[in-house]
Amino acid sequence: MILLLLFADIGFEYLLVDPIAERTGMGYAIYGDGHNIHYNPAGMVFNDGTSYSFSYMNYIAGTHFGHIDYESKILGLGIRYFYSGQIKKTDALGQELGDFSTSFIDLNIGKGLMMNKIPLGIAGKIVYQMIDTLYSLGAGMDIGIMYFLEENNIQLGLTAKNLGMCIKPFIDVKELLPYEINLGMIYSSKTSYLGFDIVKPVLMNLGVRIGGGYNFTQSFTVRCSYNSLLSQIKTDTGLDFLAGITLGFGIKNGRIHINYAYTPYFSLGQAHRLTIRIGG
Repeated sequence: MILLLLFADIGFEYLLVDPIAERTGMGYAIYGDGHNIHYNPAGMVFNDGTSYSFSYMNYIAGTHFGHIDYESKILGLGIRYFYSGQIKKTDALGQELGDFSTSFIDLNIGKGLMMNKIPLGIAGKIVYQMIDTLYSLGAGMDIGIMYFLEENNIQLGLTAKNLGMCIKPFIDVKELLPYEINLGMIYSSKTSYLGFDIVKPVLMNLGVRIGGGYNFTQSFTVRCSYNSLLSQIKTDTGLDFLAGITLGFGIKNGRIHINYAYTPYFSLGQAHRLTIRIGG
């Protein structure tokens, strides 16, 4: 099994992209904002009611990501999608043959439960990917656990994500999902939080994410984070040292939460994330 994980082909890379603005690149130890199904399903144990959220990300090269999630005390449901837009199709000689597109849908259903006073969670997923006229299907799961150091206002979270493989290949190669391990820690107070994540994606080196948020008022929050995995992007623009930074803010009015986040990729473009949440 270990040899399979080490040497198998990896596909469905879109699963590694986070389209949600609210946590601004952080979040495997956070709960209570309606996004547990995406980050750590153990957090669903603490859901007080029902929440709905809708996220959209305008990504590099004119591509688009989105995420829709629903969570209650009983279960969580999340749907993530990707659309490339129209791409020129050419033959081996460079002759144009029209246009094609690629798209991706990831459906997650999960539940949190308390076991020996420890929050656990599991979410199953079905993944569909299409390139032109070819398509593939994959299946897998996310597993999460949380732990609290209540006296120190610290929350810990551990997740293993995208554990699964292709069940119907494009042609004949069955790839594994791009599994990753995330360990997160959050220190929170009444007006702010500071988080630190360690992440190991199968396709990249070990990385860290650090960031936080500050509530200027009960209705307005600012956030900033740094992701060392994104800092590996080199564009030779003189601004590479800023790669990996994400800035964002949130506005709350009653049960409605509006969140925005911006991540620069410089000569490659930028990512704009918008999340609207009701409840949570």
